[in-house]
Amino acid sequence: MKAAEITDKLIEVIEGGKYGFIRINYPNGDMVGHTGVYQAVICAMESLDVSLGRVAKAVEKAGGILVLSADHGNSDDMFEHDKKTGAVLRHPDGTPKAKTSHSLNPVPCVIYDPDYQGEYDKKLNEGLGISSLAATCMELIGYLPPADYDRSVINLKK
Repeated sequence: MKAAEITDKLIEVIEGGKYGFIRINYPNGDMVGHTGVYQAVICAMESLDVSLGRVAKAVEKAGGILVLSADHGNSDDMFEHDKKTGAVLRHPDGTPKAKTSHSLNPVPCVIYDPDYQGEYDKKLNEGLGISSLAATCMELIGYLPPADYDRSVINLKK
């Protein structure tokens, strides 16, 4: 994966100050999750963790806000499970059966806002999907989303 290289370029762009909004996709969790190789996923996610720490520092320095989410789970559930008991299914040799498909688990949304001044409730609206991020980002940068957008994960204080 190219998390370090993507992050280097992203930080360069953040520090350049040209854009008021930047959207980026890190492929680590999805692409490596499909391999079913547990140790590879651990390495990919640790790399992503380091990269996100670097991005958070750049966002803070720039006075920005970081919204972090995903479109689905993949690396969050690396093994097949028995549908009744939830136990990990195993091959005849005792090794766990890899799960290489997307999970159906909910994906968290995290808002890192170092300059938070109470503009919105800190408790995020739950049960929403990735389609809610468009309205969320619009509100965070000061725009009202169109009425036909899905609901934002934040509630602005009036």
